[in-house]
This record gives sequence, structure tokens and C-alpha cells, in this order.
Amino acid sequence: MINFINFSFLRSVIIIGLFLNIATADVFSPKQLETLKMVREVALMYPNSKGETFENTAMAICLTETSAGIFKVGDIGKDPNIFNASLGIMQVRLQTARFLAEKLQWQEVMELSDVKLVNKLLGDDRFNATVAVRFIVWLNDYTEQHYFRTVSRYNGGNYNHPYYQRVMRNMDLIKREAKLD
Repeated sequence: MINFINFSFLRSVIIIGLFLNIATADVFSPKQLETLKMVREVALMYPNSKGETFENTAMAICLTETSAGIFKVGDIGKDPNIFNASLGIMQVRLQTARFLAEKLQWQEVMELSDVKLVNKLLGDDRFNATVAVRFIVWLNDYTEQHYFRTVSRYNGGNYNHPYYQRVMRNMDLIKREAKLD
């Protein structure tokens, strides 16, 4: 009986300690905050045709796609070919970067070989964010400023409700918890 009481007390102390640790822990690491700030800076540079910018959307997509830069290669389990993977902090695919470069006549990207473009998407976070933000802006203009479809199409679907909801939850989390100013 005494062992049970001691075990219960010890378990309670551990649970309370874990709760206090979680309650006082920062939601975002300094590296994540740095990544989100950089994405915001990039997004502010590229307005859509109505002059609107998508800094909150871009930061929320970055958090949704890679936990703000923690996981930089996606889809590799489906196809081990790096040229088919989603890459970098915003999970941009090579074919998306090529498509966007063609649509925008973006010579810098058009002139890169596939190998160099993959390396740049993986190794240059600012470039990766620039491609992603410009794609968000292009999508927004393409969907005639239909925000839900803009966000859904970023993840490859016209009506991707689960993805949209994750992005919206992450946008709220960033607004509540990230001290970006």
C-alpha cells in the first residue's frame, strides 16, 4: 500500500512537472522564428495584382509544410528521385519552379540546370521562399483572388479542405505565439 502511494505521488509530481514544462516552453525555436521572419520579409516584396501581400499565408504554409524549416525534403518516401521531391522550407517541387519561371519569364530560374535548381531550392532558404511566395501570388491571381483555392492549390488540390484547415490553424498559432516584431 505504501509503495502504491509513493508511486502515485511520484507519478503526480512527474506529470505536474511535464505540464509546467510544456506550459512555459516556447512554441517556436529561435531558428523557426528566424525562418518565419525571413518568409514574411520575402512575402512583403511580392504583392498580387490588387496590391495585397501574403506574408501571413506564406508563414503559415512554411509552418505547415516543414515546421518552419525543420524538415526540408518531402515526398522522398514515395519516389526516391530527388527531382520529384518537395524541397526546402516551403516544399517547392522542381516542376513547380520550372512552371512558375515559364509563366513569369523568370530568366534566373529558367537558366539553371535541374541539378543547380534542386540544390538552390534545398540550400538557399530565401530563394526557396521567393519561389513559393511568387507561386502563391500567381495562384491568387489565377484563381481571381479566391483565397481558399489559392491555399488549396499550393498543396496540389483545387478543393483541399484538410490542407486549408491546417494552414489556417498554423496561421492562428503564428499570430498567437510568434513574437515576430
